[in-house]
Amino acid sequence: MRLHPVTQENQELAKVITRSERNRAARVRRSRKAWGVAGIVTLALVAAVVYAGTELERLWHASALWLTEMWNNYAHRLDVSVAQNVSVAWLWVFAPLALIASLTLGVRYWRRVRTRSVPRASVASQEPAPTAVARTRPEPVPSSPALTPKKPPQRGLFARPVLGIDVGNSQIKMVEVVPGQPPRVLRYAVVPTPRGSVENGLIRDAGALSAAISEAVSRGGFTTRRAATTLTGQNLMLRKLTLPPMPKQELRAAIDWQIEQVLQLNREDTLTDFAVMPARAGEPNTVILVAMQREPIINFVDFMANAGFEIIRVDIEPLAMFRSALLATQSNVKRGTHVVLDFGAGTTNLSVFREGVLQTARVIAIGGNQLTRAIMLEHQLDFEQAEKEKIEHGLTPDRPHFALLAPVRDRLFGEINTTVNFYLTENKGVTIDTVQVAGGNSLLPFFTAQLEESIRHAVRSDQKDFRVNITNPLTRMAHGVSAEDLDWYGASLCVAIGLALGEVVP
Repeated sequence: MRLHPVTQENQELAKVITRSERNRAARVRRSRKAWGVAGIVTLALVAAVVYAGTELERLWHASALWLTEMWNNYAHRLDVSVAQNVSVAWLWVFAPLALIASLTLGVRYWRRVRTRSVPRASVASQEPAPTAVARTRPEPVPSSPALTPKKPPQRGLFARPVLGIDVGNSQIKMVEVVPGQPPRVLRYAVVPTPRGSVENGLIRDAGALSAAISEAVSRGGFTTRRAATTLTGQNLMLRKLTLPPMPKQELRAAIDWQIEQVLQLNREDTLTDFAVMPARAGEPNTVILVAMQREPIINFVDFMANAGFEIIRVDIEPLAMFRSALLATQSNVKRGTHVVLDFGAGTTNLSVFREGVLQTARVIAIGGNQLTRAIMLEHQLDFEQAEKEKIEHGLTPDRPHFALLAPVRDRLFGEINTTVNFYLTENKGVTIDTVQVAGGNSLLPFFTAQLEESIRHAVRSDQKDFRVNITNPLTRMAHGVSAEDLDWYGASLCVAIGLALGEVVP
């Protein structure tokens, strides 16, 4: 499917296209050089075998004299003479191995050039089959994200690692993942985000943020710069439209008209996309329309490219979270209705998925930092000391600071319940099966138990199997995280892992 750009080509597009074509030309040159080397090596091996067999036999025999003597002694005991065949055997063993290695190198470079493309965002397919990235050219503009995430791909022996970068208000999380069955975590790093450098999805201090990202790269020792990323705090606008039956060609034009009439948005300032829900022939089309601000995404892509990364995709946080939940639950969240919650430091990102399709998303301006500030103001502590107190005692009743944290918790739970109830009101007969929670603050003592009780009471859910679960994709991955750190890193790296798992370019 082709992208439908929101505006005509402008200066930002020209810069991205020029940079992308220049990188592609460089990759083509490297590929041709690799093929040339592989061809020369292959021809040399063939010529050596055909025209210089006798001389090579003599040279191999001289260079492998010690091995020949060993074989002679062994053959003498077995009454078998193999000394005269050792040199020829060496030749015929190593020549095919060298040939296979050279061909493998050439094929790998050819595949890299053939499939590698310019930075792009995830877009929704008009077909019911799930998709996370549209294979489009030549427009490299990040578009709005897909509403249905793609399952983690299966890869072979030469799978290429992908770097997932989650830039949050409090921490920058990076993880290098090799897709496969199971996926493998090669390296990871978590560093604090400089205060004031990122606020609600906007870069305020590019210099400080660039220094922090460089520190994370140095600390993690990452071997790739191919990255999928997101900027925490970008609010999405989702609308559900009902359109009469019409051909797909006319449906695109009707949706474009709805963008301006329903959302009342300036087309030049937004990125939009849509997904058409499966329907029977002759039935009305149900369309989920999504829009987000254009400028923060374009600026963030340029910032990460200037920092030395090859941005292959800019994704949205709900899809990244859902991919991790798919992996952690072995695709159980693909069936039914599930709330996905990322309890971060600055904000809480809430999304609802039904049958694996994003239904609604909201950014709640309450996070773990509000809990920390409540302790700071009451006891005159610095941020680090207050954070330690919060982590130690959490929301445990009859513990210090519980009376200070309870009002913040109640405001957060109230916003969550309001959003969930609004969705259930618009979708009669739907029930919430599970709530999947991630983020470092989700590990606070008694948080999940109190959240489960609050949601169960608010939505009047009598389901016995209704649960609030902490999503930990590391339990289904190969990794080197120690047992004592597994829970914390699993919850903290959830979005970054989901970003890396969304890679679909071979």
